[in-house]
Amino acid sequence: MSPFDGIRGFLNDLFNRQLLVLKCIYFLLLAAVVILWPQFTIHQKALGLTEYQTGITTLVLSTLTICYPFLIGIAGDKVGNYRVPMAIISMATGVIALIFTWIPSQVVQIAASNVSDAASANPSSETSSIIPSANRTAGEVDDSRQAMTFWVYVVVRASYGVCNGATLTLFDAAVMANVQKSGISYGYQRAWGTVGAIISSYLSGVIVEKTGGFNEIFYASAGLQMAAGILLLGVRIDYKVPATSLTKDLLRHCFKAEVLLFFGAITAAGMFIGYIETFMYRYLSGLGATPVLIGLTVTIGAPFEFILTLITSFFAKLVGHPPLIMFGLLAYAVRFLGLSFLQDPWWVLPLEILESIANGLLFTAAILYCTVLFPTETIASFRGMLGILYLGTGRLLGVTVGSEIRERLGHIITFRIWACIAFACATVYFLAFGKIKKCRSRHFSVKDTQGREQTESSKEQSGIDNEAWDGCI
Repeated sequence: MSPFDGIRGFLNDLFNRQLLVLKCIYFLLLAAVVILWPQFTIHQKALGLTEYQTGITTLVLSTLTICYPFLIGIAGDKVGNYRVPMAIISMATGVIALIFTWIPSQVVQIAASNVSDAASANPSSETSSIIPSANRTAGEVDDSRQAMTFWVYVVVRASYGVCNGATLTLFDAAVMANVQKSGISYGYQRAWGTVGAIISSYLSGVIVEKTGGFNEIFYASAGLQMAAGILLLGVRIDYKVPATSLTKDLLRHCFKAEVLLFFGAITAAGMFIGYIETFMYRYLSGLGATPVLIGLTVTIGAPFEFILTLITSFFAKLVGHPPLIMFGLLAYAVRFLGLSFLQDPWWVLPLEILESIANGLLFTAAILYCTVLFPTETIASFRGMLGILYLGTGRLLGVTVGSEIRERLGHIITFRIWACIAFACATVYFLAFGKIKKCRSRHFSVKDTQGREQTESSKEQSGIDNEAWDGCI
């Protein structure tokens, strides 16, 4: 496959009316998430939540993510055609987005005449510079409201995360099933979600800056989720029959060497993104970053992510999926190292290009790898497992370990430690997969003429058998 074949394939896919609904849904779903995502931690700051409480919130979300994606995936595989439940969950996510606007703040405003005195008394106060405004008042945290605000926020945020994650898990699985059945390109569909992220991320910063509040971005997210829910009713997955021997199929694929190595790499990536998403925006805010700059962090990297998402399929067929995953892990190492040397918050924007490699390349390659390693009957379950490892177990480990290190050594040293860990993970993944490849046997996966990985003996899309791993030890 040449680059010109890729361009022709992209154009054919672009003008395929049957695939237009998939592109629109990705656009709406990711726009609905990203219009909130860069501002979540700043919104927590505006409510008066501390960095410690921010970490606790992420821990709760990560713990939940360990449980629900796999269960959602199993339910989807058991139902088969889960179009209507998927649409209902998306609409419910929109309703929950509106509830964010009702969360009570634990910040009590001080009269305007006392603003200068409050600023002089505590010039480093986080709550005095939350939202840039010419006529803002200062704020102090009301201890009597602190517990209520925190726990209400945790419940709403957890509900939003579960519903949003369930929608994306099921929709990704539906698209992956279409990849296996019809040979469509996953990257060509997912890339339009990146376009939605580009637009919504920038708009989120502008809206917060102009309005001096966060309610408007929650209204916008709710509208986007509702629109996506309506379009989800048009997704065709009626050909996906319910799984019959799901437990047996899951166990048969889970304990293969290639799969275990893949799961380890995804868990490591989840650790890195978990720490970055939890603390980077607060770190940038401490360096003086404005809401517009916070929004631009996604907008700048997203065009590169769009391009990489489009061409990931080409490179996966050219070199295989594992090298792309390894390259994504290396991108995290460089990104952490760059953050540790940051002094002017605006210099974070070049570093955000690396996020496109970590997310657009690594995660897209991981999704494509699932279509190779696992059959259609279990694709939703394994997509859910991918969510558990990436956003659940991995993020939980990243936030837990990272928070402890940060409390003792500070942001800068923690970033450098994570850089070393990311580099070590990429190296281990490269060496381990290279060892398996070197010890090639009849069970080792190879590429056919279409670029799909198959076993030489059975020609099934089942990756490497454990015997190949055991024979190399």
